[in-house]
Amino acid sequence: MDLTMYLEAHQPLILRKQPKERIASWLDLVDEQGSRALFETALRRSYEPLLKLLAELAPTGFRVGLRVSGTLLDQAERWGGAFLEELASLVAKGVVDLVAGPYYNSLAFLLSQDEYVEQVEMHVKRLDELFGVRPKVLSNPYLAYNDEVGRLAYDKLGMRAVIAEGAPQVLGWRTPHFVYRHPVHQLRVLVRDSELSNEIAFGLGKWLRADFFADKVSRSAGSVVVIGVPAETFGLSVPREQGAFDFLRWLPREVAKRRWVRVAVPSEVMEREPVDLFASPTVVTWLETKDLRSLAESPLQAALLSQLGDLREHARAAGLIEAWRVLTQADLLYSAKGISAFTSVQRAVCSLYASVSPQSS
Repeated sequence: MDLTMYLEAHQPLILRKQPKERIASWLDLVDEQGSRALFETALRRSYEPLLKLLAELAPTGFRVGLRVSGTLLDQAERWGGAFLEELASLVAKGVVDLVAGPYYNSLAFLLSQDEYVEQVEMHVKRLDELFGVRPKVLSNPYLAYNDEVGRLAYDKLGMRAVIAEGAPQVLGWRTPHFVYRHPVHQLRVLVRDSELSNEIAFGLGKWLRADFFADKVSRSAGSVVVIGVPAETFGLSVPREQGAFDFLRWLPREVAKRRWVRVAVPSEVMEREPVDLFASPTVVTWLETKDLRSLAESPLQAALLSQLGDLREHARAAGLIEAWRVLTQADLLYSAKGISAFTSVQRAVCSLYASVSPQSS
């Protein structure tokens, strides 16, 4: 049996409370000081100790899959010190298996298929420039996925596998502990085990112990167990003082005691033969309701998606596509169900609209 640990790393760019009425670039929308403070906190408390621990655990064979957003890579280049060098070293040693995704950690496929393809291509190109790898495994924020995403991944992006949420409305009676296949294309679907993943997300620093967790994994019926959590779970959501990194430190030793379990990364697991089709006509996610409701259910979120969809081509024509892309960050959409967060994004959208509308020239 394969145990696969998948991590998502992203820190959003914070928007200015009062953006300029008209903007000249994406920088006019972003609170750079606040964004830097947020990044540096995550770097100090989570990313740096996590990379250090992964380097220490390398001799045990412990490895992880990681999707690190393009915006986080950009922040690391500006403010991250040795972060990129340390990550590059782990990638070169095979300790970190990089996963592709939309550059701006966005749900761009909800707005434009062309935009989604373009953002993923940007991300793959950036990973190639920085680390010399071009991933063949794809994932979205919150593991948002449907059959159309799978089609784009296979047809337009040349991906061989995607990571998706093991939502009950798709799996039904089946277990997430196998590799599945897109209903039309030869695209592997690696399915996150939501129950075991939530053991880490909500039990870390509380009741969770590495020996109990390894035992649960070892008793899972199937051939692969995919665990997926935000990288920031370790050290940021759960502080070091509460044992966030102790769990990871002990996990490889406990896994090694169960000799029928091996640690594998997504690019290895995708080589397994699929056992059945994974057909998801509607979007599934790892969020509370396992669908899009947390991202698009409220009238505020629906309005924001509509406005952003209408603005894309105007922003591109005005040379402000990067500003538009900053506003597509999934974090902003998720938080926009609340009036305060929505108002903040709405101000930025209005500034962008005023800057790209014909009346602004």
